[in-house]
Amino acid sequence: MNKKRKVILGIAIGAVSLLLMIYVGLCVWFSHHFLPGTFVNGIDSSNKTAEDVTQMLTADMPEYSLTLTERDGSEEKLQGEDIGFYYDYPEVYQIQKKQNNFLWFIGIFTKDSYEVEWTGNYDGEKFEQTMQKLHCLTRSDIREPSNASIENTDNGPEVIPENEGNKVDSEKLRTALDTAIGSGADHLDLDGADCYLKPEVTLESPEIRASVEMIEKLSNMTVTYDFRYETEAVGPEEIRTWLVKKDDGTYEISRERVAAFVADLAGRHNTVWTSRDFYSTTRGWITVEGGTYGWEIDQEGETEKLMADLASGQDVTREPVFFMDPYPGPKDGSDIGDTYVEIDLGAQHMWFYKNGSLVTDTDVTTGTMRTGHGTPAGVFYIENRLRNTKLIGEDYETEVSFWMQVYKGVGIHDATWRSAFGGDYYLTDGSHGCINTPYDIVEKIFNNIEVGTPVVMYY
Repeated sequence: MNKKRKVILGIAIGAVSLLLMIYVGLCVWFSHHFLPGTFVNGIDSSNKTAEDVTQMLTADMPEYSLTLTERDGSEEKLQGEDIGFYYDYPEVYQIQKKQNNFLWFIGIFTKDSYEVEWTGNYDGEKFEQTMQKLHCLTRSDIREPSNASIENTDNGPEVIPENEGNKVDSEKLRTALDTAIGSGADHLDLDGADCYLKPEVTLESPEIRASVEMIEKLSNMTVTYDFRYETEAVGPEEIRTWLVKKDDGTYEISRERVAAFVADLAGRHNTVWTSRDFYSTTRGWITVEGGTYGWEIDQEGETEKLMADLASGQDVTREPVFFMDPYPGPKDGSDIGDTYVEIDLGAQHMWFYKNGSLVTDTDVTTGTMRTGHGTPAGVFYIENRLRNTKLIGEDYETEVSFWMQVYKGVGIHDATWRSAFGGDYYLTDGSHGCINTPYDIVEKIFNNIEVGTPVVMYY
């Protein structure tokens, strides 16, 4: 090779080496800079670093602040400068990192445009210091949440709803603030962002829900008893006292307490075998002994019925379950009404009133006092009425045309074997306890009386 060729070859190698150095240098340069023809959010970012582009994008961004609203409506502002806030464009760095710096020269002839979103960022240490000073964490009236519960009181179990309080959960607040700041939000509702501590047990919690439902159901229920002449209402205040707590913490209606209530109800309203005031035909107001007639609640049956009513949880108005209830359903508290048989055993006289009017009256002869067969005093009722029957006792067997049973073997019937009634016959020559009555009178009574009619007998 001659000298001239050597010179040309040297120049060529040098030129290629220079170009290669320039190419490699630009490859290195564009590994940290945007390629030519790159635009971010409309800004020419050619030959700019990601930091440069970020500064250009944030140059005109406003100062940041975040308003916090607490549960009670109070507000405070968290200023950006207090937490070292700054706007950040993380996508800018990702775009720059992904570009192919070895093909930088293509950018000379092309144009690449990108649209990126900003996020908020902050200084972690400043953020923590500022957060710990927030009013929601330092206020003097912070209240812990309290669980829903059921408290036993003299008036029965009382449902105590949960109380949410106003104590903020620091971890939840930190997460909510981070999210709000990162998105550039200008307002954060702490309640809506679930930043408060919560009660562990609420009225909807399974462990007390069944009991709460029962208590609430009974707290809106009234049982009204219709005694025909008056009503008696049992309201929620008393019904709640019948609830008892079981071993598992739930509540149930105590049958024992319901039965005790029914016993008290019967004690106040029953008139069977209790004395009562009665306005007699000739003596005016007197007190008569009790007997089989009157009000008598079937306590076992009423307890069962009331338990079923309580289980339904619905208001109810009804009569109690009776063993015995008056005829024909008096509209006042006397329970005798205005249809009854009255027998003055001392005067040996009987009256029969129907719907307030006297149907008939007569002298009668009752049980022999000397032999211990005196007719019992009290308020009884016609248990049955029979036509043409036979009365059989230890030492007698007698046929009668009209029989109206009053109590056990005692009844009102005709006594055709007697020629006279009334007077003092009952002292030594009376009946075995029955009310001997003239035939025509007993026939009239028999034809106008019904089973259940009260019979008032007194000395």
